[in-house]
Amino acid sequence: MSARLYKEFVLSGPAVWQLVKELVREHAKAYIERGTPLRVIFTTEERRRSVEANAHYWGYVLRSIAEQAWVNDRQFDADTWHEYYAGLYCPKVEFVLPTGEIATRRKSTSEMGQKEFAEYVTRVQSNAAQEHAVEFTNGF
Repeated sequence: MSARLYKEFVLSGPAVWQLVKELVREHAKAYIERGTPLRVIFTTEERRRSVEANAHYWGYVLRSIAEQAWVNDRQFDADTWHEYYAGLYCPKVEFVLPTGEIATRRKSTSEMGQKEFAEYVTRVQSNAAQEHAVEFTNGF
């Protein structure tokens, strides 16, 4: 038995469900006896944005904006543009402070799922092209 077991399944039909049941049946008892029970997580949550998508955003999109955009005869770095667009397009989330007070912050792009992050990047590129004449031609 492997020291580390990691499997992910997308339950898209009965055959996949059968594989999940077989995996649990095959490994659960032995792992429990070793004192390392299997962890089973069920979620409908979309996967977080990928490392590649984040690299595209910072290495191509924000870099292109930083290199091409001028506002009041000034240019700004990628970090500044990231904060600007995050403030514009990231949804707000509420959280409770230790005092019980409810506060609001913007959702971090690192918390976004793949679809939400792709939509965010599209909005950033669209705004940069329309408002700041940034051209996105090379891809990444």
